[in-house]
Amino acid sequence: MKPRYWVQLTTLTYLGVILKKSLLVTLFATLGLTFAASSFAQLPAKMLPLAADVAVLSATVDSVDAKKRIVVLKDANGNLAQMNVSKQVNDLDKVKKGDVFLVEHAQAIAIGLTAAGKDAKPGVSGVRSVVIAGKGSAKPFEETTDTIYATVKITTIDAKTRVVTFTLPSGEKQRVKVDQSVLGLEKFKAGDDVIVEFVDDTAIGFVTPKK
Repeated sequence: MKPRYWVQLTTLTYLGVILKKSLLVTLFATLGLTFAASSFAQLPAKMLPLAADVAVLSATVDSVDAKKRIVVLKDANGNLAQMNVSKQVNDLDKVKKGDVFLVEHAQAIAIGLTAAGKDAKPGVSGVRSVVIAGKGSAKPFEETTDTIYATVKITTIDAKTRVVTFTLPSGEKQRVKVDQSVLGLEKFKAGDDVIVEFVDDTAIGFVTPKK
């Protein structure tokens, strides 16, 4: 027979876990991210790297933040796209506004999608780190990056290819490939307000076009 103090300790530990979980759920609800609580509870201690498709974009550098490793690019149509820059790019200090590059990048991935509540306000906030991996032209890469939670409006959606375009609160358009782990994609349509968790585009290489 176990001592009474052991039973009391076990009970207190159990109550502590319940209380902690309740506080977390309350916090998520306060932030308008109630859906995230169940998602976080199901996350393994270490997720497998997310498989990212790699594409090449011909673009002009509009701005560079070397400290934050963020570059804003402008395509031939004048559209702007913000990208994180992989740590494997070790010459970011040489990239400057006005430069024209062929930019190899891991395309954005959505790893969470749920309908936004009526009271949800448009907004963006980074919440946790994940690892993305893929095969570039030079060599395979693996990059740790932050996900972003955002309340947005779906602009276009293709359930077959699982590609969604949405409008961020800033007005910028973001195109993402919805990961296979996200279920119920067919329930959404253009015009829906949703809360999405996604990994932004990540630049993994800059090459000067041949003249």
